[in-house]
Amino acid sequence: MIYKFNCSIFLVALWVAPFYIFAQAPDVANDASVLLDASDNYTIVGDKRINDLEKRYAEINKNSPQIKGYRIQLFSSSGASSWDQANQVQGEFLKIYPDIPSYVIHKKPSFKVRIGDYRTRLDAERFFIELKENFPDAFIVNDMIELPKLANEESK
Repeated sequence: MIYKFNCSIFLVALWVAPFYIFAQAPDVANDASVLLDASDNYTIVGDKRINDLEKRYAEINKNSPQIKGYRIQLFSSSGASSWDQANQVQGEFLKIYPDIPSYVIHKKPSFKVRIGDYRTRLDAERFFIELKENFPDAFIVNDMIELPKLANEESK
């Protein structure tokens, strides 16, 4: 009796299992979002709003192309005269290194002077060693840096 009961449960499970297995398999042939053309290339059809968002994102980032990188921070202060002090430090730096880009950054409540646009920490450290003689309180920080100019952009 128990043998027949166990056998019936096994047969029912064996009969139902394929339905569960095929229910989990993706049906790419009937999926409207992925189309396969004759040359075995995939065409993804998506919501038009996604394309609009991508275009807006590209337009926003085109105006200020920045990437993660490193800068050297020379000065940071908050208070009544911190703006003047930051400009003074930037001026001292530009007298010594006029070709290196420098930035006065205001992040409430302080003003910071950061210099350079270094893609790797090693590049920042190379200049940092030279800079320590004139600015002993300087240190390297992670920051969003400006993209370097391309050769054809510089000639324009």
